[in-house]
Amino acid sequence: MAPNIRVLVVDDHVIVREGLKALLELENDIDVVYEAASTMECLEVLDKHCPDIVLMDLKMPGVGGIEAVRLIKQNHPQMKVVLLTNYDDEEYVVEAIEAGADGYVLKDVKKGDLIRIIRLVLEGHAFIDPSVTNKVFRHLKNLGVYEKTFSRPMLTHRELQILECVVDGKSNKQIAEAVCLSLDTIKSHLKNIYQKLGVSKRSQAVKTAIKEGFIHLSR
Repeated sequence: MAPNIRVLVVDDHVIVREGLKALLELENDIDVVYEAASTMECLEVLDKHCPDIVLMDLKMPGVGGIEAVRLIKQNHPQMKVVLLTNYDDEEYVVEAIEAGADGYVLKDVKKGDLIRIIRLVLEGHAFIDPSVTNKVFRHLKNLGVYEKTFSRPMLTHRELQILECVVDGKSNKQIAEAVCLSLDTIKSHLKNIYQKLGVSKRSQAVKTAIKEGFIHLSR
């Protein structure tokens, strides 16, 4: 007998997480092993819960879903990640694909279709919601898209965590306490972050983090 499919659900809205859990667990062979309220919480529990597939919202306060996809694939390449979102903008789809997402699905998907997509992705297929496919093909004809996606700076999990604290307005001391690192280590990380973002001071880092979509403000 095949083991059940292990799913981790990531969304900042509790009603969405509970709804997905209830829907998915109607299937006898699917278990929702964890519900995370943020991408950082998801990244912190992956090793413990070892899901087969992560269903993740695209835009959440703090670090966004696309950056989380990149980090998951970097550290757990065998893990499948499907972005479940309200956004049908072609730019998001292209960035998600470049980050390594296995699926991009709009939240108005029917229950039966979502289950089918999960099974397809676990079989090694990729899935893009049909309603955005034509937009993506048109968008990919513009070479500027490639320049944008492939020139995007690569931040580590820790750097994203610290950058999120910076955007929240925390001082270096408060960041050190929040992430349990020394003040000198925080300063070293900030230096690396500024260099990767091409900025020289805190205010510029905040502006760039929000503009480039590394960090999203609360909705």
